[in-house]
Amino acid sequence: MKNKAFYSITSLILVITLLSNCGEKKCDTQPKYTMAIDSELTLLMRDMYNYYDSIKVDISNGTLEEDVQIFQDIHKAVATSPEKSSSELYQGMASIYVQSAERLNSPKVNQRDAFNLMVDNCMNCHQQMCPGPMVRIKKLYLE
Repeated sequence: MKNKAFYSITSLILVITLLSNCGEKKCDTQPKYTMAIDSELTLLMRDMYNYYDSIKVDISNGTLEEDVQIFQDIHKAVATSPEKSSSELYQGMASIYVQSAERLNSPKVNQRDAFNLMVDNCMNCHQQMCPGPMVRIKKLYLE
């Protein structure tokens, strides 16, 4: 009986303590963080990575039978920081990417070397503009 009374009193104190913490100030039930929304450019570059990763084995084996996709939207996709994707540096590097990707469709080119050159161009841009994805981009290189 004594234990029952102890647990009842303890439970009552706990409930009162919890409720009093929400008394004057409102209890914040919302998380204190927000999810970042991926930019157009982020989504485009993820698509680029997935696509190039999916064809790199065929390029390595010399069995790619289709034209390589060129992501022309790279010039107009808006970045998380829009001033970056509209800068002359970024636009110039985007043009270099497009040229190197187009080379992959030339029958006179060693696709393996052209593919690695395209990855080099991606790495060069990311060194200047946004280094975070470089670890992932390195995985695209053909040995």
